[in-house]
Amino acid sequence: MTIHSSLRLTSNDYKKILSFYKRPIPNSSGKLKKEAENMLRNKLCRCIRKFDNTPKGIGICTRTIINNKGYTRGKFNCHKKRNITLKKRYKL
Repeated sequence: MTIHSSLRLTSNDYKKILSFYKRPIPNSSGKLKKEAENMLRNKLCRCIRKFDNTPKGIGICTRTIINNKGYTRGKFNCHKKRNITLKKRYKL
């Protein structure tokens, strides 16, 4: 399954994420994406751990950290190598 190009996050989206958390914005687009995803990934995993990895906790953390900013979460992993997939929320 491929992500439609209009659903991918742009560099402006990553800049908004970093500015929301008052983080410095790198000049390189690769570093920009890495820093923003790392920020959200760490916040999501810390939040889920506070709820002891329950499905309810995953939903609450996803809604507050990712969905309220206008994005959706794809697959994620909080074990060993943290990983997250982000997309823009589809609008009709």
